[in-house]
Amino acid sequence: MKNEDIAIQVQRGNSWYVADQFEQLNKSGTRAVIEQRWKFFRDVFLHYLKKKDSRDMAGSLCYLDAGCGDGINLQWASGFFKEQCIDVKVTAMDYNPLRIDRVTERHLAKETYIASLLEMPFNDSTFDIIICSHVLEHIERYHKALVEIWRVLRPGGLLLVGVPNEGCFFARLRNKIIQRSILKKTDHVVFFESKTIKEALLNTGFNVVRIYHEGFFLPHSWAQYVLSCFALGRWMLSTLGRIFPSQAAGLIIYAIKPVVCEYNESCAHG
Repeated sequence: MKNEDIAIQVQRGNSWYVADQFEQLNKSGTRAVIEQRWKFFRDVFLHYLKKKDSRDMAGSLCYLDAGCGDGINLQWASGFFKEQCIDVKVTAMDYNPLRIDRVTERHLAKETYIASLLEMPFNDSTFDIIICSHVLEHIERYHKALVEIWRVLRPGGLLLVGVPNEGCFFARLRNKIIQRSILKKTDHVVFFESKTIKEALLNTGFNVVRIYHEGFFLPHSWAQYVLSCFALGRWMLSTLGRIFPSQAAGLIIYAIKPVVCEYNESCAHG
């Protein structure tokens, strides 16, 4: 989406572009989902940092939130690195200027950029860690976005990608039959499932270490939200997700850029 189109959406007050994402933390259901996501982030970061060569830890780490939104994950990451006594340079990037304004107001990053994942304003091999959470489903040319992420991530660097599992059976049942109105509201243009996002990462050249399945995808958003508001409901969703991981609500992929490897050149034209 072009900058002028984003400006129009912001001016119109389209909730997809202007809603304060920190409000999610005030609702028990969405907060529980986000906090569970942070637990996985923490496990991945600790695993990565433990394996990282101590010589690479001599200076500060460079961390990028690519598609940072209002900075919910930035706030968590800052707390994590402070707790671990790790010197880190935090960079935030989003294509929506309103989101970057909010990140700046909250002092959540050392540097901020208004930019697209298709053309990031960074030198090659700049970052040690990149998070790209619930962004790629908005980008039709997501293959090119992954190539850009590859370019700015250092060899041996960590990538965490989060996407909704909207290619699964229950998601398609919701979107195409039970709750078709969602397709009129959402700006998602790619509907991932585990296989497609994994193949995209492998084709770009990343090593996929682990795929985490978030919860369970009920085929109606209202029922999903109501259940997530209660501990028993969250337990039920989590249990169903473990039994039927292919129908998880979301996917988080822990990937590494190999130290010596080349990505598939065809992706550069995605």
